[in-house]
Amino acid sequence: MITLYRAISRLEKQDFDSDGIFRTGQNTLEAKQFFKSRDAINEFVSNSILQQYDPPYEYLLIIDIDKECFNNVPHSNMILDGFDAVNIHEDHLLTFNKCVIFVEQETI
Repeated sequence: MITLYRAISRLEKQDFDSDGIFRTGQNTLEAKQFFKSRDAINEFVSNSILQQYDPPYEYLLIIDIDKECFNNVPHSNMILDGFDAVNIHEDHLLTFNKCVIFVEQETI
């Protein structure tokens, strides 16, 4: 199993809660990025508060992924704000969603 982390706004939470899947939306990037560690996402959220991101991140998703399934999802590893992250292009989010085992939500 792999655990990934994503900070989301209220609007993205509403979208995720409607179907329980990750997808891109209108006026968003054509991919989703997920941090690989809790420390990374905590630092990212702290920086977003200092920089007054709009809309602000209000929720944290902790995503457990089937490792074998995930290894078959086209993705790229990247450094995002100085931390290891995974980038999933919108063309591969459907496949990625099939690998999700469990998503825990926390309020930031």
